[in-house]
Amino acid sequence: MKAMGIDIGTTTICGIVIDAENGSVLSVQTLTNDSAFSGADYEWLQDPERIWELVQKMYREFLEQYSDICSIGLTGQMHGIVYTDAEGKSVSPLYTWQDERGNEAAADGRKYVEHLAEETGYPMATGFGVTTHYYQMKNHQVPEEAVHFCTIHDYIGMRLTGRREPLVTASDGASFGCFDLEKLQFDAEAIAKAGIDPAVLPQCERGCVLLGKTPEGIPVGAGIGDNQASVIGSVKDITNSVLINVGTGSQVSAGVDHYVKAEHVELRPLAGDSYILAGSSLCGGRAYAAMEKFLRQTVIAMTGEDPGSLYGKMGEVLEKRGVKPGTLEFNTRFRGTRENPERTGGISNLVLENFTPEEFIYGVLGGIAEELVTFHKAIRQQGASDPKYLIGSGNGIRLNAYLRRIFEDIFGMKMQIPVHKEEAAYGAALYAMTAAGVYPTLEKAQELIAYL
Repeated sequence: MKAMGIDIGTTTICGIVIDAENGSVLSVQTLTNDSAFSGADYEWLQDPERIWELVQKMYREFLEQYSDICSIGLTGQMHGIVYTDAEGKSVSPLYTWQDERGNEAAADGRKYVEHLAEETGYPMATGFGVTTHYYQMKNHQVPEEAVHFCTIHDYIGMRLTGRREPLVTASDGASFGCFDLEKLQFDAEAIAKAGIDPAVLPQCERGCVLLGKTPEGIPVGAGIGDNQASVIGSVKDITNSVLINVGTGSQVSAGVDHYVKAEHVELRPLAGDSYILAGSSLCGGRAYAAMEKFLRQTVIAMTGEDPGSLYGKMGEVLEKRGVKPGTLEFNTRFRGTRENPERTGGISNLVLENFTPEEFIYGVLGGIAEELVTFHKAIRQQGASDPKYLIGSGNGIRLNAYLRRIFEDIFGMKMQIPVHKEEAAYGAALYAMTAAGVYPTLEKAQELIAYL
């Protein structure tokens, strides 16, 4: 018996098939998400029907390989929305999480997102689904045929099952904004204060639920947010673990089994009545990439020749340096923070003796770690348990032994990394198997996770 998981990202669509009994990954497909198209300067748009074509291709090829698929799990980019009509078909582009229309100026010169936050009482950001809809409504750009909106993976679930109305989980619902995290439902009263008809919102469920079945009779789980899917697919015991994910950005996550009022970090619904507390850096691996780019540009400026990627050489420098503590204090908040977008990075404790390439390279890694550890301190203050397990995921962790060592030194324990690299798709597969009754609880399904 096999299970399928599909992760619809902004740039790629990843699909996996796993053995439902031992959790091993049997097949992986990664397709380029070439659905993007241009609009106004503030718009970040994709074609939902092109995404549906790509998912159909992946789905059919997996079915040709495996005849005993027991469930299909879906995850993908949160926050963004696509409008659907009464028949469950798209009537708009996918307005992705990167969309900037909420930051456009209204008639009084203030941003639309500022008006929305004031009217609803909720902190809002451009790219959030309710923000996008608010702008569309205020500018009379909501498609006439639109009945609801949902995420792209929710929409793909509708197409797979023939549903006419979207159903989202709390993990996706919360990403739209104006969501009551304690009650795990949209705050219809607050939304109505902004002049938005709450009827446009999709149905929202908190547990592991099914959308329906494909024409071939395969159960399809409701979509879950990619952050939550990555957590589910990486961590066996979320309430006793800390998860470090480093990709282009980076995150630290830990679980709590009840609602808490979070400060300085985000509280996100996971599944059922459980949550994760998450701290998100806007740089993460991007900071290390900036260091590589700086060194490469220096070589070009000094020699006139492009040395190509320097990541390997940077690793050699770190290997020669050894695992001694760093002496530079790097602040890698080069893109600001979610609470303070205007914040900048910096370097301190700089003296002649540590003004060296190796200390700068190591210092950037230390800065990436410092920001996440600061978030984790806030997470602990909000009620998360003292971690017994340190879990790592993302290419920034998998490909950089020195960054792993820094975290291991800080937390005083060995970092465990999942055998599978497709954490979000894997988590979606585990979620769908639970929804389909293959496993009685999500925790039992997570026992399939194996570590390197």
